[in-house]
Amino acid sequence: MAENFHTTRDAARLLGISLRTAQQWVEKGYLDGWKTKGGHRRITHSSVMRAMRKRDQDKEVHQRGHALPILIVEDDAALLKLYRIRASKWPFDVMLYTAPNGYEGLVMVGEKTPRLLICDLRLPGVSGFQIVRALCNMERYRDLTIVVVSGLSNDEIDAHGGMPNRVVMMSKPIDFTQLENIARNLIDEVTTPQSEIATT
Repeated sequence: MAENFHTTRDAARLLGISLRTAQQWVEKGYLDGWKTKGGHRRITHSSVMRAMRKRDQDKEVHQRGHALPILIVEDDAALLKLYRIRASKWPFDVMLYTAPNGYEGLVMVGEKTPRLLICDLRLPGVSGFQIVRALCNMERYRDLTIVVVSGLSNDEIDAHGGMPNRVVMMSKPIDFTQLENIARNLIDEVTTPQSEIATT
């Protein structure tokens, strides 16, 4: 039974808040708790976990408001690692999401609403061709910048029906300087004040 509850001090430590704040959260109903006969508070583990999840969600929303959300759909683990390393050195903030196959990539586009999609064409299950064409045919993704990175030749891509005109094509090995410039242009769009846009 004791494992299901925390002292106020333990709850405060887990949540990264002060002891007084934890007490106030109990009083306001943000955390579920009560006082023992000896006058000590006990806080339910489930409410602490709920507060931690909300904290993490709020943190992600805050980060996304100041960072460029990018989704990379690529089944090569080594290449995904390289993407992360190179993106971490860019002089602006990005929120990087990755998917190892086409199905998860489509799901994450809906969940994470990236501003930039970087997609391989040869993927297990749902192919990059299917992903790109599906997104290009949906109005809600008309502002999504799509970059296709592939080792396929132009003739091979044409044999599969080609790519929509709005798609940026890049071959392997990846030109990370070009990729950074694409991302930089997008982050500039996001951070440009509306008043400046109106006067240009």
